[in-house]
Amino acid sequence: MTLALPLALSLLLSAPPAPAPAIDWSRIPDTVGVSALTPPQKEVLARVLADEFCYCGCPHTLLGCLNEHKECKHAPRMAALAARLAGMGLSSGEILKTLTEYYASFDKTKRARLEITALGKPLGDPKAPVTLHEFADFECPFCQQLRPKLEAFVKRYPGRVKLVFRAFPIPGHPHADTAAEASEWARDQGIFWPFHDAMFDDPKALDTDSLVSLAGRLGKDGESLRKALTDRKYRERVQSGLVEGRRSGVLGTPTLFINGRRHVIPDYSDTVLEFILEDEEQWMKSGWKD
Repeated sequence: MTLALPLALSLLLSAPPAPAPAIDWSRIPDTVGVSALTPPQKEVLARVLADEFCYCGCPHTLLGCLNEHKECKHAPRMAALAARLAGMGLSSGEILKTLTEYYASFDKTKRARLEITALGKPLGDPKAPVTLHEFADFECPFCQQLRPKLEAFVKRYPGRVKLVFRAFPIPGHPHADTAAEASEWARDQGIFWPFHDAMFDDPKALDTDSLVSLAGRLGKDGESLRKALTDRKYRERVQSGLVEGRRSGVLGTPTLFINGRRHVIPDYSDTVLEFILEDEEQWMKSGWKD
C-alpha cells in the first residue's frame, strides 16, 4: 500500500491530458472570434468554455450559456475575452486564472483605494465617471509604448473616461527618481501633462540639466526645478506614491487601474481597453444585471 499511492500519482501526472470537449463551433456567436484562432487555440478555448461558469450567475458553464441561455448578453463577451487570450497563446489554466481575477476585481472590496485629488487635472474630462489610474516609469520602454495608446483612448471617448498618472520609479533606471520628482514639481507648476509628454518623448534627456532646460522651454523657472531636485523637495511625495502602488498590487510598470480595479488582462490593445471601459460602465449602471 505504501508504494501504490506514489505509483498511482506518478501515472496520473504522466498521463496525457484529456481530449478537449467536442464543440459545434457553428453554434457559437461570431462575436466570440473563434474564426481567428488556430486549431490548437480552439482546443484551449474549448476547455475554457466547458470548465468556466458564466459570470451572469446562471447555473450553466460558459458553453452551456452560449448554447442554452441565448438571451444572456454576458456569455458572448466573456467567451470573446477567453478567445482573445487563447489567441495570445495562453493555456487554458492561465485563461481561467485571468478570468477569475478579472471578474472578481469588480467587487468593491477588491478595488484599490487610490488618491486622485492630489494628482491635479486629469487628461480628459475631470467629470468623466471612469478613471484610468496609471503607475509608470518614464524610463520604462513598455510605459513609453503604452502612453500614446492611453492618451488616444481618452480622447476617443470624451466624457466617459479620464486618465491620471502616478510616477513609479523602478530601481536600476538611473534617472527614474529624478524624472519622478521633476514630474511632481511640474504638477505644482501647472504644466504636468506637457512636461510628462516631453519626458516620454525624449527618455534619454532625463538628467537634471536637460529637465531644467525643458522647464525653461515650457515657460517656467528652470532653476526652481534644479533647487527642488537638489533639495529632494518631492522625494517624500514620490515615495508616498510608491507605497500606495505597492499596497495596491503594483509589481512593475506599467500598471493600470480602472476605478480602482487592477488591470489583470495581459493586453492593452484598443479592443481590450474598450472592453474594460464598457464592462465598468455596465457595472456602475446595474452590476451584471441585463
